[in-house]
Order: sequence, then structure tokens, then C-alpha cells
Amino acid sequence: MQRRYRTIPDLKAHESARALAFEDPALASKLTAMGLLPGTLIELVRRAPFGKAYYIKADGVRLALREEEAFSILIDA
Repeated sequence: MQRRYRTIPDLKAHESARALAFEDPALASKLTAMGLLPGTLIELVRRAPFGKAYYIKADGVRLALREEEAFSILIDA
């Protein structure tokens, strides 16, 4: 049985989940520099009106992520 991971766009507004890993190694270094580490509690604050950006709260810090960054963060199912 293969485990399916969710990503940030799968969350509903104000839903929380823990970050598990990053799919894209190039983006992983950028995200970790922003303070987003595996194990971080992430809450989806809201989506941009046209869905190309996601506003999250990660351990109390608010961040804006582009769509490709949001899709590269694997969260617990």
C-alpha cells in the first residue's frame, strides 16, 4: 500500500498540518532559509484570489508562498 501525502493546496482555510518533507531539493533550501523545516506546524491562512499564492502561518510566522513552493511541501495526511 502506497502512502499518499498531501500538500499545502490540499488544506482548507485555517486547517493545520505538520510539514514532513520537500519534493524539490532546489526549493527545499529556500524554504528552510525561510524557517520552514520538517516538523513545522503549518496553518493555511488563506489563498490568493486567483489561487497562485498561499498565505500560511508556520510556527507563528506568516509567509506567502508561490504555487510551486506550496506544491513542493509534503504534509501529513
